[in-house]
Amino acid sequence: MRKSLQRTGLFLTFLFLSMAGFSQYTVKGTVTDAAKNEPLPNVSVQIKGTRTGTVTGVDGGFSINIPDNKGVTLVISLVGYASQSVNVNSSSTNVSVSLQTDERNLEEVVVTGLASSIKRKNLANAVTSINSKELTGTTQIQTTDGALYSKVPGANIRMNGGAPGGGMSVQLRGVSSLVGASQPLIILDGVYINNSFQRTGRATITGAAAGAGAPAQDDGSNRLADINPADIQTIEVLKGPSAAAIYGTRANAGVIIITTKKGSSGKTAISFGQDIGFGRPLRLVGTDNWSVEKINFFFTNPTKRATELARFQQAQSTGQFFDFEDMFYGNTATLSNTRLSMSGGNDKTKFFVGGVITSEDGIVRRTGFERYSIRANIDHKISKNLNFSVNTNYIRSITDRGFTGNQNNTGASIGYNIAYIPNYFDLRPNAAGVYPDVDYGGPRENPLAVTDKAINNSVVNRFIQSGTLNWQIFNKTNSDLKLQVTGGIDYVQNTTLIYLPEDLQFQRAQANPGDVLHGRQESFNKNLQAALVHNYNVNKFNFTTQAGIVRLEFENSAIFMRGRGLAPKQINVQQATIQQIDQQFNSVVQEAGLFAQEEVNWDDKIIGTLGVRFDKSTLNGDKDKFYAFPKASLAVNLTNFDFWKVDFINQLKPRIAYGETAGPVGFGSTFTPLNGTNIGGLLGSVVSTQIGNTLIRPETAREIEFGIDAGFLNNRISLEATYYIKTTDNNIQNLNLSPTVGVNTTPSNEAQLENKGIELALSGTIFQTKKVRWFSRAMWWKNDVIVKKLGIPSYLTGAFGTGLGTFLIKEGVSPLTIVGTPAITPGVFTVWGENQPDFTMSWFNTVSFLKNFEFSMMWEWRKGGDNINLTSFLTDGGGTTKGWFEDDNKDGTPNGRQRPPAPYNNAGRWVQDASFFKMREIGLYYTVPQAKVNSWFNGFVNRIRVGASGNNVFLITKYEGYDPETSTFGAQSIAGNVDVAPYPSTRRIFFHINIDF
Repeated sequence: MRKSLQRTGLFLTFLFLSMAGFSQYTVKGTVTDAAKNEPLPNVSVQIKGTRTGTVTGVDGGFSINIPDNKGVTLVISLVGYASQSVNVNSSSTNVSVSLQTDERNLEEVVVTGLASSIKRKNLANAVTSINSKELTGTTQIQTTDGALYSKVPGANIRMNGGAPGGGMSVQLRGVSSLVGASQPLIILDGVYINNSFQRTGRATITGAAAGAGAPAQDDGSNRLADINPADIQTIEVLKGPSAAAIYGTRANAGVIIITTKKGSSGKTAISFGQDIGFGRPLRLVGTDNWSVEKINFFFTNPTKRATELARFQQAQSTGQFFDFEDMFYGNTATLSNTRLSMSGGNDKTKFFVGGVITSEDGIVRRTGFERYSIRANIDHKISKNLNFSVNTNYIRSITDRGFTGNQNNTGASIGYNIAYIPNYFDLRPNAAGVYPDVDYGGPRENPLAVTDKAINNSVVNRFIQSGTLNWQIFNKTNSDLKLQVTGGIDYVQNTTLIYLPEDLQFQRAQANPGDVLHGRQESFNKNLQAALVHNYNVNKFNFTTQAGIVRLEFENSAIFMRGRGLAPKQINVQQATIQQIDQQFNSVVQEAGLFAQEEVNWDDKIIGTLGVRFDKSTLNGDKDKFYAFPKASLAVNLTNFDFWKVDFINQLKPRIAYGETAGPVGFGSTFTPLNGTNIGGLLGSVVSTQIGNTLIRPETAREIEFGIDAGFLNNRISLEATYYIKTTDNNIQNLNLSPTVGVNTTPSNEAQLENKGIELALSGTIFQTKKVRWFSRAMWWKNDVIVKKLGIPSYLTGAFGTGLGTFLIKEGVSPLTIVGTPAITPGVFTVWGENQPDFTMSWFNTVSFLKNFEFSMMWEWRKGGDNINLTSFLTDGGGTTKGWFEDDNKDGTPNGRQRPPAPYNNAGRWVQDASFFKMREIGLYYTVPQAKVNSWFNGFVNRIRVGASGNNVFLITKYEGYDPETSTFGAQSIAGNVDVAPYPSTRRIFFHINIDF
């Protein structure tokens, strides 16, 4: 009996196993590009509602085992293509799928937490994503921040000057701070990188500003200029707290997340690219001609008038009149960019190695920018459940920015000087190499000598290293748990040299001629993050839970040594009569954070997220206090519901999001400095006039965002609309104290700002056939900001006073309001404008035609916004403004002495409309047919692409300056758009060749 039961049991077991084996079946298929009918590799094929899936091979084929005999739905997806769902069962096991291009990138994944992501079609925030083709596919851009122009709705990007090496101010959704720079946090491959505007020392030497407080007029570049745009795969821009809350204390001004290029399995691919081009000034405004009549009017001193008449007659006799704009700014710059990269790998290890050399001259002689960058990115799978990636980047950049911008009676500014020099005066040296002295204006310096002899140089060495370890702790059919650990360092060393030799005219007049400033700045950022991410599927619900910790440390140091009274031809401070430490600074900041987030997705129909971050920082008054930054969002894909019957609308997703972030307290706000002094020949210390505040809190922002995403005609046309309200509380302002206290001010959390804005994006494939395809995208955005609360009396700040235009900080008005003379009542001045545009609009088009041609262009229209044009103030003062001696109203007073609006010659004279219409980018490329490439190189070369392009190509504006985008104070959050003799912008034209092996 027992043996019979045993045999029966064995039989049943065998029968069960056999049935189990037959209950499985295998589905095979191929995936192709619908337009090109070519196989698509690396396409994800996943059983819907499970973690089971595979990817296609190089031939576009796949094979996947279905675990039971039931019918399932396969989700076929690839970034850049619209996903498809295919129903299969045991009787239909062969499928063929053609994927359509997804212009809206609905399948791309977007960061929603510090260790998780979500498909764009389910996103509840207006996050802008820019891929490598959008970034640099039309033309060669010098710096990464410059490549963002016109591509991010909600971004106000402004040049600090046109000098080589960049220098941009990026504000996302308006002003986030009254005292900070309102610059976004930059994350590069998981590293919190340094994007600070670092001092060069130029403003100290030129007298534009003194000491360590001078960087606002240094005309330097922010350190994002170091990052090579050609290395970047994608950029994601989290524009406000509703999206950036998970980044906590440093995300008040938004977050820019940069991911660099990776390798992929398969044949090793080698790519070479060469760009050769030239640069010319985008715009020169011209100068006024002189005549005997004008000289008699302009020079009132009889002796000076006689001298000038003699000089003018000498120039007439020789025919030597000079166009100083063309002499200094009209040079042709040579531009070169060389790229070489190699990528490949197998199922275990993937790699990307690339090197880039950028060498660009400036349109001003002896200026230029060089960057040498090498990158190695490696991804390795240790085991089935354990993998890591390492990203390494070394950059060396060398920048010579020349001498432009503001100066105060040192002569070390080209534009400042030539504003006062008439076109009949010869600046060139004589046969002995001696430059003539200049006796015009206040500076009394020969700008040609400054250009030929002075030095404004910066050398940056930078090392960025990041690493990520992923451990799949378990992976079941409906759930998985992953541990992700990410760490990184960013080391920047910036060495600067500013030098005015002793034989310059202005220096010879000094008691100690010859001035040099050596600077050395170092920053070392370290960050470490660990997160657990759990995914769980049940029925039609997907739960993604993450929690983790963050540790940050920022070290900064700087020392500037100045020497005056230099020995001839020396730049060593030890060879100076007066040797001094201009600035010495060291700081260490430590921060720690905790975060948690829960995301719930119901069948891609309703997607909700709740999260919170807790941060503490040694910058705060209470370094041990954690501040909480919550976030919440909800998106509803209405077209995914069964009740939706409107066929021509493929997507309709209303969304709402809320979030809170903070901006860090300035270093040293909690302490009262002791300043060194000399008391009776002995070293001493005195208390600063500003006392520290041990109760200071970070500036915090809260934002609510409403939006709707829509797709029409099979997503051929798409619309994205967003409205936001961002309120920034606890804005730090200096509180004036009673004289009896013994000190003047203390920082305090008094002010509140409110930004409201609209962002719109409309895109679509306007025309498409087998031979021609035209894609177009238009974006429109605006922002309005107001001071809701100030907490201290209203005040004026920025620029150069009420006579020329300055900025009003007052409750109930925009902090970007420009006011100036005449005074309406004592202390109350006329409002002349605002430096924020009414709106900005960009328009991008790309047309593919005749199979192998591609034409792209991008325009930007910025309406409204005013500049304080003090370049015109200088040229009017020197009589060189074009049309200076004309008399438009025929009242006997030349235009240069009488500018509207009435009453004449008030601050309104210099406040000018900065509206413009500019062609940002244009490019035409030709891809050589593959058959020809194969016949020429016998399969050794895979692709050849040639083309021509340009950026900053065309400008239409009524603004009376070189470029309405320029700003001497661009590094500041407010008080920008001040134009003081800047380095003119450059029109850049390139010719390209790219070869893939």
